[in-house]
Amino acid sequence: MTKLLCLIALLLLAGALQAQTFLVSSRNTHSVKRYDLGGNYLGDFVMPGSGGLSFPQEVVWHPDGFLLVTGRGNTAVLKYDGMTGDFIGHFTSGYSLDNPTKTSIWQDSLLYVSQWGVTQNKVARFDLKTGVFVDEFTSTGVPNGCGHAWDDDGNLLVAQYGNGVNGKVWKFGPDGNYLGDFVSSAQLQGPVNLWFDETGALFVADWTLGSVLKFDGSSGAFAAQPVSGLNNVEGYAFDNSGRLYLCDWTANKVFRFDFSTGALTPFITTGGLAAPNSILIRPEASATTQAKEGRPALNVSPNPASGPLRISCFLEKTSHVRLDVLDVSGRQVAAVFSGKQGPGEHDYSWNAPDTEGMRAAPGVYFIRLTTEHAVTTRAFVLQ
Repeated sequence: MTKLLCLIALLLLAGALQAQTFLVSSRNTHSVKRYDLGGNYLGDFVMPGSGGLSFPQEVVWHPDGFLLVTGRGNTAVLKYDGMTGDFIGHFTSGYSLDNPTKTSIWQDSLLYVSQWGVTQNKVARFDLKTGVFVDEFTSTGVPNGCGHAWDDDGNLLVAQYGNGVNGKVWKFGPDGNYLGDFVSSAQLQGPVNLWFDETGALFVADWTLGSVLKFDGSSGAFAAQPVSGLNNVEGYAFDNSGRLYLCDWTANKVFRFDFSTGALTPFITTGGLAAPNSILIRPEASATTQAKEGRPALNVSPNPASGPLRISCFLEKTSHVRLDVLDVSGRQVAAVFSGKQGPGEHDYSWNAPDTEGMRAAPGVYFIRLTTEHAVTTRAFVLQ
């Protein structure tokens, strides 16, 4: 069963490759760069220093269609227009962040933010809709804290870089209480990101080792080292074919790893990247823009949803229609509808069963509408 196992960065995926772009944070140019699906440079999406952006750390797609960016030199999470990259303002409020690093969204519809600060380094939470500060979630600080992942029991795992040699993975209960080390510094040196796969295995990107290591998701026991040979690995993303993209901080490149073949190849090598440390995949145009261009409009409600999800779309002309639910890695969770539809408004309902008939886990998902004329996606939160 495909489940939502990792949310450290929120990846917006569309079904057609030509509708997607990569957004990559370029730490040392204080910008976010944009690339097509062939890895070709398209220009800066967030211009250098826009809105005071300083040493960006994480790019996250918000379910409402805008971009969130954290920066080590900023005290708030910054908000940018999802279509133009223009600065909108500070997203978070009511709490001054101390060197914010990695950011993720969980099933409680809250934004989690790690902090690199010396004295202020607990994982902070903010309301996903308003950006208002909720609390410092972790019972203790995580010095030089980075990426997040949740296990099936709702425990929060946090990658702690430490000094780059003594890093480890910390474990916190659903109430934020510290439960001890999940993976110790005997196995890691400078972990910065982590995620679970569909089997429940834990993967950790270690900056110092330049590797991705695999651990048992229940015990934390070392299992394998599927990726090695990078200089300093940090940001990651998956495309809808399951291929893994990894930012190499020192090489100033993004590499692509194929799990089926074990091949690791350079993918993004141009555009003046300087210390890339976060990457996501996003669509080129929103459903609203597509509707204005005469292409299908797609809407979902309520959002967040705790019960049945209502899906509506408008077709300009008769077309074969396919509606799918995807997780943040682009894997299919459920097929909602497939068939021919005439022009006009059409409504569908999804009550959260996945492909095996089980209820999908809470988290962030995407509805993908595929017609003969276009592909459109909408993000939503399942509670």
